[in-house]
Amino acid sequence: MATVVAVHGTFAHMGSDKSAAERSQAELQWWEAGSAFESDMRTLLEAAPGPEGPGNLEVSRFEWSGENSELARREAGKRLYGELKTLEAKGEPYCVVGHSHGGSVVNWALLESAARKDELKHLKRWITVGTPFVTLRREPLLFQRLPLLAKIAFVASLMLLLMFLVYVLIEAFQSGQRLIGSAIPTVLLVTGAMMSLPILVVHFFLKYWDGRAHVHHRRPVRERAKRYFGARWQSLTHGDDEAVQGLAFLPGAKLYFFDRAFAISSITLISVVSLPLLYVVLLSSPTLMVGIGNLLKGTLFHATPLPEVERELREIRARKIEAQQTQAPQPTATTERRAYGDLRVQRRQLDAQYTNVKAADRNLRYRARFFERGGKPCPGGVICGAGKDLRVNSGLLLHLVTDEISSAIGGDSIGARWQGVILSLLVPAIVVPIAFALLAWGLMLLIRILASLISSGAAHVLNILTNAEVKRAAFGNDTEGEIAVAAVDRPIWIETSPPRLPSGVADLVTAYSNGIATQSLAKFRRVIGQLASAEPQHTADTAITTYFTWKELVHSSYFDVPEFRKLVAQSLSRAEGFAPSAAFLADPDHAHSAQWLAEIDGSAGTKATPASVPPTEKDAGAVAAAVASTVKAEP
Repeated sequence: MATVVAVHGTFAHMGSDKSAAERSQAELQWWEAGSAFESDMRTLLEAAPGPEGPGNLEVSRFEWSGENSELARREAGKRLYGELKTLEAKGEPYCVVGHSHGGSVVNWALLESAARKDELKHLKRWITVGTPFVTLRREPLLFQRLPLLAKIAFVASLMLLLMFLVYVLIEAFQSGQRLIGSAIPTVLLVTGAMMSLPILVVHFFLKYWDGRAHVHHRRPVRERAKRYFGARWQSLTHGDDEAVQGLAFLPGAKLYFFDRAFAISSITLISVVSLPLLYVVLLSSPTLMVGIGNLLKGTLFHATPLPEVERELREIRARKIEAQQTQAPQPTATTERRAYGDLRVQRRQLDAQYTNVKAADRNLRYRARFFERGGKPCPGGVICGAGKDLRVNSGLLLHLVTDEISSAIGGDSIGARWQGVILSLLVPAIVVPIAFALLAWGLMLLIRILASLISSGAAHVLNILTNAEVKRAAFGNDTEGEIAVAAVDRPIWIETSPPRLPSGVADLVTAYSNGIATQSLAKFRRVIGQLASAEPQHTADTAITTYFTWKELVHSSYFDVPEFRKLVAQSLSRAEGFAPSAAFLADPDHAHSAQWLAEIDGSAGTKATPASVPPTEKDAGAVAAAVASTVKAEP
């Protein structure tokens, strides 16, 4: 008996919710029981006759999760190796056919076999169809390659040695008798050796474990895999395979998800509330309020009055307060006018007798409000409360925009008391909003400049991070300590790539996928107006799976083309233990498939990778498809 093992690729379990028994052969995926591939293999192939006569041909399936995950592919490879060992035990020939990352699963199974020095002598051929082999580079440092728990153990074991080294380093720069090993220097050496023991043991164990976990990076294992299985490999890949070409050119793709100006408008919105924020910052900052108070005291209110002028002004202010406190409970307008009239007369006499009384009065008023309590300076010679009293802080800021603005534009020159009061209230109502508007405009310009710098820098960083994540997701790299650097059309342990499919069969695959794409687009165009009102409403993923089949891609169309299935059968029929059936020999496509296979086998391989040539428009589209495959839609 001879066996063909079919290994499906990524996302192979997506599609119809029907069971295999409920679907027609056309609806079955190539690797499922009852599919056209299985039917053709049974029709076109037979086990080569042995001493006991002709044998049976079996087509078996190896199923795995189908996740775009490097760890999932490796785990599946180990399981596949176990199944291949079962076939080995039977002593009968078998071949393996892997599509897409199913070929990667086969690759991992063979590396596992090479690591165990197992030649799998009964494996006669392994065929990969449209497989992008991801190239992984191991991180240079052991610590970088360790999983989280191992890193924690590594650092914990290093602590004793670190404590010892810190002590020795500090001791080296100190004079006097050593704390440890002063009497017997050997004690220090023994202590250092004992402190080094935990990290040495842990490092040895982790080094051994790392070597087992990354056995595929060992050169002897790769050379052994090439020697065992290189000659038995057959690659059947279309020149326009979206997965192979897209992942090959993905590392060099410049993907810009964030425009340099993407955050400018959002950040600039801060200017709308910049003035209230500035006010809150000033009000709640003791340092700033003390600084503002001292600045005003040394600039706007720097006029120092003569002692007699200050004394007179203080007396006038005291009499004014006294008059307010000693007036009758219900003073008449006449008595109130008389009291304030007397004070104004005294003030005019003071103005006539001395110069710059108004500036001195402003200075005195400012100090009395914010720097004095009960006629005595507040502690420290700064504003009362040292900038922590919100009442004083808010009063100082209000004083700045009312009393001092009106004084600055001539309010102190108004002789009549009521005119000065009106002006001190009217000026802030007009001037302050204008000043604040100009300040807000200036802040907006400043914030916009800063926003441009922040947005540009953030876009650069986010594009780097997003590029790395998209490429990581497209390669399916979820390993620890390994970086996906490329994807090529051959295993890393094979030096040359075979040629792509000949045009005779490649054109048939292209024509098939183009025909499916035309049908899907026509169907989607007919129902596009119904998507919004569909019940239940489609999500991003169900809309695609409902109206598109993945057969629109060359990568997913290979096994739907009868001529390609016959090419696979032609390759398998030449493996030891397999033979073409009489029906296949009588089929006109037998000669065609033989010619196509001869073109593949007769052409010299190339050491160049797909990305070593300039990309075409189709390659750019393949990169876009690879990027789109990383989008995960939530229902």
